[in-house]
Amino acid sequence: MGKEKLPRWQVATRVGILLGLLLLVAGLVVRDIRARALVRTDYVAMALWAAGIILTVGGAVVNFRMFANLVRGRRAAEGANFAVVVLLSLGLAGLLCYVSTRRFVRMDWTGKRTYTLHSKTVNILRGLDRDIEATIVYAPDPRVERAISETRDMLDEFKAISSHVTVRELNWMVPEDSQKWEQLQQRLGGANDADFAVVFTTAESHAIVPLQQTVTATYEAVDFTGEDAFATALSKLTEGKKATVYFLTGHGERPLEGSEPGPMAPDEAGTMRGAENSLSLLAKSLQRDNYETKPLNLSAVGSVPEDCAALVIAGPRTPLPDAELKALKSYFDTKNGSAVILLDPKVVSGTQSNLQSLLSQYGITAHTEAVGITNAQVVLGMLQKPDVPVSGYGMADHQITSDLRNYTVTLQFACPLEVAEPPPDAPPKAQKLLSGPAGPQEQSWGETSFQPDSRSPAQYNAGQDIPPPLVVGAVVAPQTPPQAGPVPPEWMGRMPGPKLVVIGSSLSFVNAAIEVQPANLYLLQNSINWMAGRLHMLGIPAKTLEFTQVPVSESQVAAARYIFIGGLPASIIVLGIAVWVMRRR
Repeated sequence: MGKEKLPRWQVATRVGILLGLLLLVAGLVVRDIRARALVRTDYVAMALWAAGIILTVGGAVVNFRMFANLVRGRRAAEGANFAVVVLLSLGLAGLLCYVSTRRFVRMDWTGKRTYTLHSKTVNILRGLDRDIEATIVYAPDPRVERAISETRDMLDEFKAISSHVTVRELNWMVPEDSQKWEQLQQRLGGANDADFAVVFTTAESHAIVPLQQTVTATYEAVDFTGEDAFATALSKLTEGKKATVYFLTGHGERPLEGSEPGPMAPDEAGTMRGAENSLSLLAKSLQRDNYETKPLNLSAVGSVPEDCAALVIAGPRTPLPDAELKALKSYFDTKNGSAVILLDPKVVSGTQSNLQSLLSQYGITAHTEAVGITNAQVVLGMLQKPDVPVSGYGMADHQITSDLRNYTVTLQFACPLEVAEPPPDAPPKAQKLLSGPAGPQEQSWGETSFQPDSRSPAQYNAGQDIPPPLVVGAVVAPQTPPQAGPVPPEWMGRMPGPKLVVIGSSLSFVNAAIEVQPANLYLLQNSINWMAGRLHMLGIPAKTLEFTQVPVSESQVAAARYIFIGGLPASIIVLGIAVWVMRRR
C-alpha cells in the first residue's frame, strides 16, 4: 500500500519553510550589497526578513507534528550523525585554510609575469641581514587609494620572500593610530613627507618613500613604480655607506651629462652632442643602487682615489698620456682595481686607442681597426647592419650575465676583441663574456674595410676580416667569484689582481641606446655590482607595472563575492540533489 498523498496546503507550508529561509539569507545579502551603494536601503532587507520569518515560523507551527516525528525517529539519529560529520569536515577544511595562510607558495599565473618580483629585488630581499619594518602611512583619500592597494600587494610579496620584513599600516586619521603616528614622527625627526608614504625602519636608520613617488602618470597610462622605489630604499638601509663609481674624463670620453660635446673626429659614426648621447641614465641607475658617481681627471689628481669601487672608461677619443697609463696599471695590479672599459672602433673614435697596450697585458686584444657587422636572414632576403646582437647563447656562464639570458644585448659599432689563453699560473684570467651569432641564419664578423657612407653591402673576406664567432665582451677576474648572497663589499678587494670588464662599444650605453635596449643598461649595472662585490644587487631591476584598473564599486565587489562564493556552489549542490532525486525515482 503506497504512502498517503499529502494535502496541497501541507505541501505549500513545507515549501514555505524553505522559501522563508531563503528570504532570510537574501535579506542579509541585500543589506550588505545595497548598503554599499545607496543610502536608506535597510527597508528592503527588513521586508525580506519579515517575510522570511513569517513563512518559516508559520510553516514550522503548521508542520509541528512532522518535526516531532523526525526527532523521535531513526532518521533523526542518522541526520544527527550526518550533521556531526559535516561539522567535522567543515572544521578540518577551516584548519587547512588556516594552515595555508601560514605555509603557502605564491604563484603568478599572468602571461607577462606581472606580479613576479624581478631577480634583483629578490636578491636584495634574500640578502637582508637585519629586521626591517615597512609602515604604510596614509589617510583615506581617493587620490592615493590605488597606490595604497598596489603598495599592500607589493609589500606582501616582499614579506613572502624575506622573514626579516614585517608590514603594518597606520591611518593617522584614526584615533587608535594617532599615538603610534606621533611616535613614528618623533623617530623620523618630524619629516614632512611621511603623511602618505611607506616608511622603512631598522634599529639604526630609516628611509621614506612617498606614495606619490610610486605612481607615474602620463596621458597614455598610469604606472606603478613601487618595486623599484622600495628596493632602492632597502638597498640604502642595508648598504649603509655609499660606494663611489668614478668616470674617467679628459680624453673625450662619453660625458655624464650632454652639455659638453668634447673633442670629436670630423667624420665618425657616433656623436657626443646632446643629452641623448651622454651617460646620465647610467649614472642615475647607479645612484638608485646606492652609488655615488664622480668624474675623475687623472692628469689633475695623479692616481685613482682609494674609495673607488669601480672605474668607468667610456670611449676615450684621444690617447691617454703615459703617466696616466702607469697610474691605471698601478691601480689594477697593486690596488686590485676594478674597471669597466668601453672601447670604440677607429671609425667611431677617429683615432687609434692606446688602451690596447694596457689590455694586452691581461690577455685581451682590441681590434679597433674593424667594425662588427651582422648579416641576418629575413623574409625579404638578407639584412645587414653594423650591430652585433648578443642573445643568451652568446653569453658566457658568468654572474654578470646569468640573469640576462632571456634578453638581447645589442652593441652598435662594436670593435672585435680577441681573448688569449693565459698561462696556467696567471692569477688574473681573461675569458670571453659576449659573443655575436655565428649560425646560418644570422652571423657577425669584424669588417676591417667598413665604410659608413657606402651603399654596397660589406662582404666577409677570410684572412682579412675578423671571423665569427665575434667576441665583443671580455672579463678579467682573479678566480671564480662566490655565489650571490649577502657578501660584504670588501671580499673582492682581498683577492689579488684586477677585475676588468671590457666591451667593444661605448655608443651602445648612451641614453638613446639604452632607452631602446634596456638590457645594455642591465649589463653595465651587473658588471659594476659584480666588481664592487655587491653580489646581492645582481639581476634584472624592477620595471613599472601598468595599472589595468576596471572601475568596480564596493556593491559590485560584494555581489560578485556572494555569486562566486555562495551562489555558484549552492547552484551546483542543488543541481546535484535534483539529479539524485530524479535518478532515485
